[in-house]
Order: sequence, then C-alpha cells, then structure tokens
Amino acid sequence: MGTEVTLKDIADELGVSMTTVHRAIHNKDGVSTAMRETILQRAKELGYTTNYVASSLKRHAMQVAVVLPLKTGNGQYYNKYFWDAISSCEAEANSLNVHVNYYAFDETSDSQIAVLENLYNSSGGNLSGLLTMPAKQDEAMRRAIERFTYSGIPVVLIDNDIPDSGRLCCVAPHDTLTGRLGAEVLSYLTHEPGRILIAGGFEERASHVHNLRGFQDYLNEHNSPLEPLIIYNYQDCEQVYKEATRILKSTDDIVAFYSVTARETLPLAKAVVDYGLAGKIRGVGSDLYKQSAQLLKDDVIQALIYKNAYDKGKRGFRLLFSYIVKKIDPPAESVTVPISIIMKNNLCYFEERI
Repeated sequence: MGTEVTLKDIADELGVSMTTVHRAIHNKDGVSTAMRETILQRAKELGYTTNYVASSLKRHAMQVAVVLPLKTGNGQYYNKYFWDAISSCEAEANSLNVHVNYYAFDETSDSQIAVLENLYNSSGGNLSGLLTMPAKQDEAMRRAIERFTYSGIPVVLIDNDIPDSGRLCCVAPHDTLTGRLGAEVLSYLTHEPGRILIAGGFEERASHVHNLRGFQDYLNEHNSPLEPLIIYNYQDCEQVYKEATRILKSTDDIVAFYSVTARETLPLAKAVVDYGLAGKIRGVGSDLYKQSAQLLKDDVIQALIYKNAYDKGKRGFRLLFSYIVKKIDPPAESVTVPISIIMKNNLCYFEERI
C-alpha cells in the first residue's frame, strides 16, 4: 500500500479511532504501551510513512535557535565547522517549515548567558528548539538552560554537557578517550624519555579537562618515561607562544608536544619552529583546518587528533530536528561521534572537510 496508507486505514484495520492512531504514531500521551506497539507494528506492516511535508504545511512555522561561539578569530579553527554543518541542514529544515535563527557569543560564559537570556525573553514562547554549546558547566549555565527546558523547549547540547539541565542529549566525542588517543600516538612516535610540552586548553571547560586527564592517565598507566609540562593560556594564543618559547629555551629535555585544542596547536607549533626543533621533536595537534594540514605536510607535527566538529554540529541539529518534527527521541542522552587520527599519508581523505 506504500505511502498511500492513511491513518484511517490503520484505524479501520485495528478497530480504533483515528485519534488513537495519531497519538500512537506521534508518541503522544493517552495511549497504552501495548496499544502503541500494536499500532506502530501494523503501520509498519502496511507501509505507512508520515507525510512530514504535508504536516508542515498545516502547522505554523517552527523556530529553532542555534547559539554558538563566534566562528571568526580563533573560532575559525574549530567553531566555524559547527556553523558550516548546521548551515548545510538549513535547506531541508526550511522545506519542512522549520526556520533556523543563529546567535553568536564571544566564547565567555557571561556572553552566552546574556544571549540566552535575551533569546528567552524575546521569543515569546514561540521557540520550538534550541541547539547550543555551553561555554562553561556551572550553576549559572545550568539555570540558563533550564529556563528553556522547564518551559517545554527541547534543548540539544554539543561538546560540553550539563546532564541535570533537562536537555534532550549532548553530542560530543568521548573526551577522555580523545586524550588517551593523543598520549598513545605520542608514545609510539617518541622513543626517548623526557618532557611533553602541552597546551592544556581552558581549565574551566570540562571537555578540555577530561582530554588532558585522559592523556595523563594513559601515561601513568603505561609507566611512560614521558612527563607532561602544561601551559594554561587558552584565551590568549600569543601567551601560549611566548610561554612555549620560554620553556623551550630554558628546558633541554622537551622531546614532544601536544595540544588539547585546535587553536593552541598553531602557537605551540610556531614556537617549536622558531626555536629550530621542527622535525626534531614529535608533535600531535588537534583538529583539521588549513594551517594544521600544512603543519602535517611540513612535518612540524606528525599527527592530528580529529574531533569532528562538523559531524558533531550536524548530528546535534538533526537530533533536535527529528525530535521536534518527527517526534523521534535521541538514541541516548550522551551521543558520541568518532574521533580520527590524521597523519600525512591519510590527510588526502580528510582535506575536503577544510
């Protein structure tokens, strides 16, 4: 019967009302679990598919808000790919009467909370969903997210989770495993004892903290002769460069370097180049963009840990979109995306993402 099957056909088959069938298919209250399963099974057997296009024409336009850190400046190395991914979904969303509205903040928690507060106050209850990346995981951010979830507005988070905020889910790589992978790669690349110079990200961002913790745990568990030496200047890449240069000049046992974040890969690598150690010590950077790809080609770094910002953004938007339009729940509260190791010889398979 294919797509010509209607709710009435299913209702007649089972001897129930069309309202009951509609509630079951759209996961609404008022139908027992047993009846819902019976209806869904029969609908599947009959080949029924929901006509989302027809449904979209009958309802008011849905408004989805995307609140992300700036894609310019330092944001070009990582945040930009979230924006690109979500923009790639916009045409499909518009075709189903879902409109995407973008809001940027300057990566600080205060800026994000202000944007979220203005959005909540100006939306007038007409917001259908929110996708955002928390700049910080603290009580103030939790309350900012809860204003939406407690008002019945579904929220999907990316990169940094706030589990007790009422959000639908969070899409992120497994940050601890990401750090462990970085340590494993460097352990295979580095064959002499010494120190690893590490750009450790932002001490108040859980994704960075877990990444670094995974890195250190791997070294400890494997009795590695490599000792971490950590720089914390995430907000100021010039300071990362200056501090890295100072350490390289004053410390003679640096044998490798590692960056937890995309943006810190560049100043860390620049310090290594300027001090004449490029190719002499091993390096692992974070994420893929034009400059990091060139560092691979030039053998300044030997590997990139690719955290897949583009896929995270796309997955997060699609999960929110499917929930509000198709009534499909996320598969889990914590949704991961694959991480990859990019080296010079497989770079060609990833360059289309730049």
